Amino acid sequence: MTVLPHARYIIVHHDGAWKINLNNSYYGPFPTRAAAVESATDTARKAGDGGYPASVLVMEGTAFETVWTNQPE
Repeated sequence: MTVLPHARYIIVHHDGAWKINLNNSYYGPFPTRAAAVESATDTARKAGDGGYPASVLVMEGTAFETVWTNQPE
């Protein structure tokens, strides 16, 4: 059985704007945190539909909050 890599979409406030960090690449900017979360969640759901484990996290300072995941806790 092949184990697919976990796709982690991390929402960060970077260079004055909300962005999505995926594998050290930034996507955005988004006008609000909520818009970035919505975009990341839509993309993460598609990754999950393709068989990838996926999560959306928001980074505030050094803390992470998981806002969506397709993995059991």
